[in-house]
Amino acid sequence: MPTVYVESSIISYLRQKPSADIVNAARQLLTARWWATGRSGYELVISQYVLDEITAGDSTLAAERLRAVEGIPVVPPASEIPQIASVVMSGAFLPPKAQVDALHIAAVAHHRIDYLLT
Repeated sequence: MPTVYVESSIISYLRQKPSADIVNAARQLLTARWWATGRSGYELVISQYVLDEITAGDSTLAAERLRAVEGIPVVPPASEIPQIASVVMSGAFLPPKAQVDALHIAAVAHHRIDYLLT
């Protein structure tokens, strides 16, 4: 079964209040549909980086986000992940503010995960 790394924005879309912005509302709807029906064909994984992001902010929403990932395996940390992220950032593939995004990409690459869902 293909492996999917679920990045924190997916979990946030699942637990945000419905957006009045049409683009964000569409993202929320598509995310909820995939979560309800599409994920069954994949082995989902997350990382400590995801856990760190989804536990930040409003404590009630953070608790809801944590419930959403219950039972999803957490990939083990590895010293190579920050090194890979550094290479990604040094190549200017992402804007300077996207350091955590580089860590997600690096975790996917290091663990040879089939898909990054973001």
